[in-house]
Amino acid sequence: MREHMELSELKSEIAYQPVSLLFVKMANCGVCDATFEKTKELLKSYPQIEFLVASIEKIPSLSGEFLIFTAPTILLFMGGKEVFRQSRIVVFGDLERALQLSVEAL
Repeated sequence: MREHMELSELKSEIAYQPVSLLFVKMANCGVCDATFEKTKELLKSYPQIEFLVASIEKIPSLSGEFLIFTAPTILLFMGGKEVFRQSRIVVFGDLERALQLSVEAL
């Protein structure tokens, strides 16, 4: 897991990885912090999924590029294409099912 600082670098990483999960957060967001920790723990069971992190304050153009209107937002990509999205309220059962399906598809 690495926090990205540039949109071009982030987009390249998403395109390069077979499966990647992008976690978008913002500063001073308690929901972001709690959701981030749970997501990080969940992804320990899925080492084949690249975990990407970005802050909306550090990369403001994320909002327009990925149509992100709130944080936290979790985006799951397969082959560079978005296949799953959740924002603000993350249902971890749904997220885990999406992760399982993406790993099975590899």
